[in-house]
Amino acid sequence: MSKRPSLFGAKSAPVAPEPAADASKPDEPARVEAVPSAEPAGPKRYPKATTREGKRVVTAYVSPEAFRQLKRIAADEDAQVQDLLAEGLNAIFEKRGLSRIA
Repeated sequence: MSKRPSLFGAKSAPVAPEPAADASKPDEPARVEAVPSAEPAGPKRYPKATTREGKRVVTAYVSPEAFRQLKRIAADEDAQVQDLLAEGLNAIFEKRGLSRIA
């Protein structure tokens, strides 16, 4: 009995079946299973949500207390953190005399 190929080894070589112990059928060609072609080596791209098209990511590091407080406000107002952050950016823009575009 041959060892089954690993499910985790995506690029493992096909395993040829062991020859049968019964030699009643001489000169029978060995069967080899077809291996699907490997995908291109580039990074895998996932589809982008339509709500994120044309937008850029902004990252900020805050203290755990500030994070908890932001999450609590979002839960109390039944809003998303992203909406609160956009509201804060718009407040900054307005304070500096710029248009509210966030």
